[in-house]
Amino acid sequence: MKEEDVVRYLSKSPDFFVKNSDLLESLTLPHPVHGNVISLLEYQVSLLRKTAASYRQEFERLVEVARQNEAIMQKTRRLILAGVACSSLDDLVIVIDDMVREEFDASHHTLLLFGNNQGSSIRCCSEDERKEHLNGLPSLKRSSCTLLDKTAIQFLFPETHRLILSTAVVPILGHQENEKDCIGVLVLGSQSPYTFSKEKETLFLQYLTEMLSGIFQRLIE
Repeated sequence: MKEEDVVRYLSKSPDFFVKNSDLLESLTLPHPVHGNVISLLEYQVSLLRKTAASYRQEFERLVEVARQNEAIMQKTRRLILAGVACSSLDDLVIVIDDMVREEFDASHHTLLLFGNNQGSSIRCCSEDERKEHLNGLPSLKRSSCTLLDKTAIQFLFPETHRLILSTAVVPILGHQENEKDCIGVLVLGSQSPYTFSKEKETLFLQYLTEMLSGIFQRLIE
């Protein structure tokens, strides 16, 4: 009899070991780790324990994701409420300073607007400066965690550039000819290479892009 025949027979006879319990107890298998001989029942218990441990790890992961989503929702809520209360770009600068200090593990940040001064204390960046210093930036349509090149970091953080080991880029989008156009950027810098590593979740950063873009459009128009 071939192995396939045995498998086929047992598949069609699920009560075989119920009717032959003595055989079930006498069957032995090598231990999956130690190689020692164990009974089939012990082997099944071992498999069940592994399955239970796997389910427990998945459950704990889902709980952690839920906690992170709750934190994102609360951060977004606080940002919206603070942004709605702003009546000028300078007010918004204060909100952003507070947000970076309280919501992010970011020791440094730079806020830039591209083009001419908008009548505020926000640092502006000309098109020539952008081409010269910020060509290494990723596509400015979505937020991202990435370590910028040295030229960009020196331009963005002239006094502390040697301390920056990871960065997050939050583009500020406006509307131009029915399309979204990058009108500025918020760059977060950290002295830890892990704070804004490429593996980091960017969901809240993308929410930040959308919220700040809306607030900037309201205050600039």
